[in-house]
Amino acid sequence: MALRRTHVALSEAIALGYINIEHQSLLVSSLEIIGVWIGSQLPDIDQKQTRINKKVGIVAKPMTWWGHRTWSHTVWFLGILLLLTYYLSNNNYTNGNFIFSQLNLAFFYYGILAGSFLHILEDSFSFGGVRWFYPLDKSINVRKKGLFRYKVGGTKENVILFLSILGIVFNLILYVINFKY
Repeated sequence: MALRRTHVALSEAIALGYINIEHQSLLVSSLEIIGVWIGSQLPDIDQKQTRINKKVGIVAKPMTWWGHRTWSHTVWFLGILLLLTYYLSNNNYTNGNFIFSQLNLAFFYYGILAGSFLHILEDSFSFGGVRWFYPLDKSINVRKKGLFRYKVGGTKENVILFLSILGIVFNLILYVINFKY
């Protein structure tokens, strides 16, 4: 597992780059950023010592039974999140339409989905790898060499964290420069 701060920083840097490309409003951008922040931590709910597991409490207990990088790091987890996101974003009450009269919270829900996908993708480049189709395929196919392979807490992960922070700062500067009132 990459460290929490690396997951959050890299996912937010990617999300901010997307937001800059799309020239989104401040409200939409804020909702997406918060969603990506939550989603980039969500797959680690299967570890007792993680912050998100402690915040959710007893609801997260069953996720710890199978171990780390099992159910919460699969395409099935992403599929359930996609279905939940689709339902919540198309429901007037859970999407905030009764308050805002426009689609707002959908960006938050899709941000959670995007953050979770980015987390799992980032973990697939670590030496620990990811079982994308667990329990159908319990093997982890990991190459031990490669430019993008990193060891948790190692030098490459620290470089990724540093570059991600630079990406966030760069994208925030671009956002402020291109912001239209």
